[in-house]
Amino acid sequence: MTNILFTHKETKGFEKQMIYKVINSNIKHFPFPHFETEEFLPKEIIEKVIAFWPSSNEFTSNLESGSIVNVDLNKAHQASFRYQINLTTKEELARISGENFIFWDYFTKLLTSPQVIVSFLNIFSKSIMSRLGLKDFNSLFDNYNIMPKLQLLHDRTNYFLGPHTDNPGKLVVFLIYFDSDEDSGKSNPMGTSVYVPVKEGFKCEKGVHHKHDDFFKVFSASFKKNNIFSFCRTNSSFHGVEKVQERPIERKLLQYSIYHGLKNKS
Repeated sequence: MTNILFTHKETKGFEKQMIYKVINSNIKHFPFPHFETEEFLPKEIIEKVIAFWPSSNEFTSNLESGSIVNVDLNKAHQASFRYQINLTTKEELARISGENFIFWDYFTKLLTSPQVIVSFLNIFSKSIMSRLGLKDFNSLFDNYNIMPKLQLLHDRTNYFLGPHTDNPGKLVVFLIYFDSDEDSGKSNPMGTSVYVPVKEGFKCEKGVHHKHDDFFKVFSASFKKNNIFSFCRTNSSFHGVEKVQERPIERKLLQYSIYHGLKNKS
């Protein structure tokens, strides 16, 4: 069998490398807290991400999975060109077969370790505390259940999404870019875009998808292998994916979302 897994010491080293990258990232605060950082995953991990990429028939389209909400989906809708595997759902992870499953099971456990989750939340601690009305960061874990969701994504042909703020249950989102048709190690504008509404002060609590014409695009992350783009979910966190006009493009990436829900203290 191919050497897929790593020792306990190597795994802890990978955790520390990822935490280092996130905690030392430069946050931009307008129009909502976000950052972009290069070379996020350790070299040993990103190599296996590409080598053990699941087969096409192990993915499910957004249309079939129901993972896109507040948008009118049909067979012709652009969102139906996104395919996904929810790595944090055992039934979906189990669709991945053979050695590929062994790696992605390891990968999921690595990225959902308590230390990694805390670092992913800590970088946006001030914004999270302000949003939830918390006096200190530790009270987040006292009052809320924290739930990570990892979606392995494969965008094909004409996929794009209009500006939206995301599901209000999310606290933070991390997008790790893996591979694309145009990935030559150089920057390109096919990553997630940041938008400012034309209507001054416009906010959206529910994460509805809006028309590009109603927004100004102010930034696009570089879809470069092992880049990470992250943001803190707010009612102003309008982001989306621009349609590539020249020709259909395929992209491979991971969407890492951390959700929150009030604890039942009865």
